[in-house]
Amino acid sequence: MNFKKLKPLLIISISVIALLLLWKNLNNTSSWPSDLFALKDPNKITRFKFTPNNDKVKPLEFEKINDVWFIKSDNQTFPADSHNVSMLLNWAMPKLRIKMPIPNESKEYINRQLAMEGIKASFFEGDKEVHTIYVGGPTQDQMATYMFVPDTERPCIVEIPSFQGYLTPYFNTDPQLWRTIKLLNANPSDILSLKVIWHAAEKESFEIKQENNNLRLFDLKGQEVDAKKGLLTGYLLMCREFTREAGGIPGINKIPQKRDSIVQSLPIVTFMYTLRNAQTPQAKPSQMSISIYPNYHFEDVGIEASPTDTKTVQSALFWVKSSDDPNLWLTQDVVIKNRLKSLSEFKSLSNSNN
Repeated sequence: MNFKKLKPLLIISISVIALLLLWKNLNNTSSWPSDLFALKDPNKITRFKFTPNNDKVKPLEFEKINDVWFIKSDNQTFPADSHNVSMLLNWAMPKLRIKMPIPNESKEYINRQLAMEGIKASFFEGDKEVHTIYVGGPTQDQMATYMFVPDTERPCIVEIPSFQGYLTPYFNTDPQLWRTIKLLNANPSDILSLKVIWHAAEKESFEIKQENNNLRLFDLKGQEVDAKKGLLTGYLLMCREFTREAGGIPGINKIPQKRDSIVQSLPIVTFMYTLRNAQTPQAKPSQMSISIYPNYHFEDVGIEASPTDTKTVQSALFWVKSSDDPNLWLTQDVVIKNRLKSLSEFKSLSNSNN
């Protein structure tokens, strides 16, 4: 066969082989298993800690106590957002896979970046540290993350297959972004009494008392008011928790004068709880309150009108403050409106159902 005819085929063959070798080299993860960075038994984890490689940023620790996750920061302990913790432990960490090791020409630069800005993520089973990784920033295309495992000779580009994005935000050390959005989360049976005070219309205020799972309604003078038990039960179920908007502390808390001017003003309504200690029922009941203040702003909220259609409505914003938290938080009318019942409404609803 004429060499001139074979030459194009030979060039194509060499090109294909070169591409295959290049592809193999790019995807080579040496002797490391692809799941080197993954957490193998997330259900066994009882504590984990994020330690920045920056002395100006404080570490953040998470601990599971009686199957509830808590955040520990600055000698304070807060309930954690169980959804966010579960996303990290049960979704992100077990799925981490090596895309490729860092090539030699980038190794020094990535090592330096990890040394300056990386987060050490340590996971424990009891007191035993079982898994540690260092998490850096995103790759240039923001589709993967630079990470490093101790005692290996170079960082790697790590991804979650089929996930479009980088993973650095899952290792954030801002405690406010990890805190639960629930200002109150009580078992209805532990609510011994709930007093709802309408500050501008005290005659509409009321108190629900619970004794031996029996609910009774009273006005603020202590006189019992006839009310359907199903209404009281439903209301207590709604008021067992209060949520705030997710995210960091609203900026108003950084200006004490503005925050204090709201806190010292008259709330629209205050919910005062007497709670049984679920862990130690013999202990003295605890007291806490949730106060709602006007905000005079609105926010667009998407509401599912049908399985294929989402309707946008405007929801009024309110400031909300728990007696257990010095900060003001935002909440929406759509979140709290069913809790804004008055004594007259209970009377009216009970009479209409007779």
